[in-house]
Amino acid sequence: MAMKVCLEPGCPTLVRDGSRCPTHERERDRQRGRRQARGYDAEHDRLRAEWAPKVATGTIRCTRCRGIIRADEPWDLGHDDHDRTKYRGPEHATCNRAAGGRAAHR
Repeated sequence: MAMKVCLEPGCPTLVRDGSRCPTHERERDRQRGRRQARGYDAEHDRLRAEWAPKVATGTIRCTRCRGIIRADEPWDLGHDDHDRTKYRGPEHATCNRAAGGRAAHR
């Protein structure tokens, strides 16, 4: 795999996966806060555990793109875009995280 420069502006460190160097990755994680502060509490864990066997069948549709979530595919329990106290349901990890990135830049 080709080496690329860390995504953090001004950092010259080369990384294999094209993301951030370990120093900037730790810094970014600290800025994001603990998972509970980001809305991943016991209720989230309970709902995700409830959905897991259903998603594992490979028959559940992503609430964002409406495509099937394959049994071997990473998935997230998606929050409502306007009210993070509400859940939409299972989403492809890529759909969920892309939506979160777009919301962060509004």
